[in-house]
Amino acid sequence: MNLPGVFEIGAVYRAGGATLRILLVVILWAVALKVGDTIISRAFRKPPAVARLGADDNRTRTLSSLLKSALRYVVSGIAVITILEVLGVDTKALLGGAAILGLAVGFAAQNLVRDIINGFFIIYERQYDIGDYITVAGVSGIVEEVGLRTTKLRDWSGDLHIVPNGLVDKTTNSSVRESRALVEISVAYGEDLERAIAVLQGACDQAAKEIATIVEGPKVLGVSRFGDSGVTLSVWARTKPLEQWGVERELRLRLKEALDQAGIEIPFPHVVIIEGKSSKGEGSDHSKQDESPCRDEL
Repeated sequence: MNLPGVFEIGAVYRAGGATLRILLVVILWAVALKVGDTIISRAFRKPPAVARLGADDNRTRTLSSLLKSALRYVVSGIAVITILEVLGVDTKALLGGAAILGLAVGFAAQNLVRDIINGFFIIYERQYDIGDYITVAGVSGIVEEVGLRTTKLRDWSGDLHIVPNGLVDKTTNSSVRESRALVEISVAYGEDLERAIAVLQGACDQAAKEIATIVEGPKVLGVSRFGDSGVTLSVWARTKPLEQWGVERELRLRLKEALDQAGIEIPFPHVVIIEGKSSKGEGSDHSKQDESPCRDEL
């Protein structure tokens, strides 16, 4: 008569034991991720490790991010399988039937598989690293994280773009080599172009000595086009990666000041208003004609 009670106690004990084992697995999972992230960060922070890899800072951060991403996938997979075994699920049979189930799951997970495979080749071919300014999948920004499945970009407005690696079919990396700075400035048609070019080149030579981010130039290329109110001159320079925007702003300021000091006019839109002259004689004659019949009638 007490057997049912014994079975109930045993069931509760087994349930409590399973709960404790699952809790232990979760704790070990969190500890393994924390310890693994710490070890990877410290390993790639040491100069000898970086020197042995022959990698720069951006490449080191990319490899560190990749290893952390792989660590999360591996540890999470082991934790899930362990929890299933604790719950009494036959994981061997589950893995054995994976080949049959894989065909059905493959259609649903094909995007995930494509993301991982493409992410592997992105990292292997080193298409971009953390810290690079790139354009992928219609968005641009600085790479903050590279994983096997996604790439995270931060644009200039502060927005974070998470791009699946499967969508990265074309990559524009602006951080691989030097950048180009191009400034266009106009002078009036009535000015001496040779003198204007000489003034601008003098300002460019001074900028080359004072702006450290300029690698080559600046150089006045010459006349680029004729505008409605002036002639446009182009100034070219080569800068360090991602420094072209700052150099362009500084060059515009210096070129404007140089032209002002030389008394060379920078054209701006003019509006000419032509007023027609009223013929007062005709108006007075007409008034007289209107008034004369009135005096006759009186």
